[in-house]
Amino acid sequence: MATNPIYVETEEEIPELVERLRRFNGDDTMLVLPIRSRIGQSRFNFQLLRNYASRMGKRVTVVCDDPAVQKMAHESGFPVFGAVGLLGEGIPSEPEAPPPPKKWWQRDKPEAATHIGIAAPTKLLTKNATELRPGRFLLYVAAAALLVIGIFATVVYVPSASVTLVAQAQPFTQKGVEIAAQPGKAPIKVRASVVSRSDSQGFKTTGVIRVVLAPAFGVVTYSNSLSQPKCPRAGCTSPGLVVLRGQRLTDTTDGIAFAQTSNKYQGGVLVPWGGTAPANVIAVVAGKSGNVGNDTITTIENNPYDGLTVTNPQATGGGTDASSVPVMTVSDFDAARAVLQQELQQAIAQQISATKKAGETLSETMIFGAPQFSTDHQPSDKVAGFNGTMTVQGEGDFYNASDVQKAFENYLAQRVPNNQVLLTESPVQVDYRILSATKGGNLVFLGDASAFVAPKLDMDKIRSQIVGRPLAQARFYLQGLNVRSAIIKESPMTLPLMPLLAGRISIHYQVDPAAVPLLTQPAASPAASPTASP
Repeated sequence: MATNPIYVETEEEIPELVERLRRFNGDDTMLVLPIRSRIGQSRFNFQLLRNYASRMGKRVTVVCDDPAVQKMAHESGFPVFGAVGLLGEGIPSEPEAPPPPKKWWQRDKPEAATHIGIAAPTKLLTKNATELRPGRFLLYVAAAALLVIGIFATVVYVPSASVTLVAQAQPFTQKGVEIAAQPGKAPIKVRASVVSRSDSQGFKTTGVIRVVLAPAFGVVTYSNSLSQPKCPRAGCTSPGLVVLRGQRLTDTTDGIAFAQTSNKYQGGVLVPWGGTAPANVIAVVAGKSGNVGNDTITTIENNPYDGLTVTNPQATGGGTDASSVPVMTVSDFDAARAVLQQELQQAIAQQISATKKAGETLSETMIFGAPQFSTDHQPSDKVAGFNGTMTVQGEGDFYNASDVQKAFENYLAQRVPNNQVLLTESPVQVDYRILSATKGGNLVFLGDASAFVAPKLDMDKIRSQIVGRPLAQARFYLQGLNVRSAIIKESPMTLPLMPLLAGRISIHYQVDPAAVPLLTQPAASPAASPTASP
């Protein structure tokens, strides 16, 4: 008694049923067939089922309410029941009810029989009706031939089948792949766009030279034309006249006052009798007005001696008024250079981006040449402003992302082992960035590529084995391949046979969609930022 019957679907074929028997745990089982099951349409199916069940050591009982199916199953050696009980036991079909007994008045009457009567024609056929007309006969023959040809063409050329083979696939990855690209050369064609721009701007200086208020200073010479006086007592001597520190001297021309600063002898300067002596002086009022010419300081204020005179052999100097003077610094030069360079590079990048064509991608690495920068003044010049002029040349490289994708796919396909094939109908994941970019459109791409590989199959051989075969046999052959599963879809209608032309059979060898996320995701790398090359 089977506790877990196998319920067969109406469209289920022998290969699918055999696979279910193989996975069934137990030796005894029941196959419950529906009324219009494909399994029960042929005695050959029951014979195949009996052979597979014998090989697997399975004891199979067939349950079906159709008497014709029960008869074919019984003749093939299967126990047969009409239904399954609540406890999993088989319930035999009820025998056909015998005909009811005849009544006493019906026993002597013969059973009704069908009679066909032929009556004489009321009108004879004419000669024209029975005469064979060759023209009409040929027309009928041609029409019949066209109909046969149309039916044959429809059977042969219209049906098509799509076979999807789900592969026993495994991930295949290549990491750290470098692919070089050059302008106009495969596999990745690069188009270099070069733009040169110039610009001039005015800039203000930020440097300041500050001058503090300072007095003028110089040297005067005292002259003593007096003779040494006679002393009233013995031992009394005088070396000369002493001009004390702070003595005011005046510029005779402009009236500028100066003060003596020397203090070498008894609080001042000793001017010997009949001799001269130098002394330092400083202008009383600070400013550049104290800068006077030579021989202009000639007046000694409150001079009690007629023989004592003064003069300045050289002009005084160092007197300054408080002021601030703008001056150009090195920082002003560098700042002007940076501003012009940034503005020109942005303008060049926008101009290059505007030349992008359909399907192109602009490299994130923009290449700039050394800027040519000049100014009308140089650092340390005492100016409030200056003008700067710069010329910059930039290059942007365009490439097609599909070329990069294809290049990595080809690189991956070339490294697949000989006994395997790359499943191109499944997605090939590519992650890349630009490793380096040099002048002239030379790019180097660095990336990872991942896809699925599966055992190699001979598609032409597979087509030749299933062309024109019944669907059940075709499925059975395909499931015997080294694949996970096989699916057959016919169009525009489902027929019991595969198409009669191999060209009408398309085979798709792909991976299970549920396994696609299992691909090893390449580690994302930061994209290169725009840089300027010298």
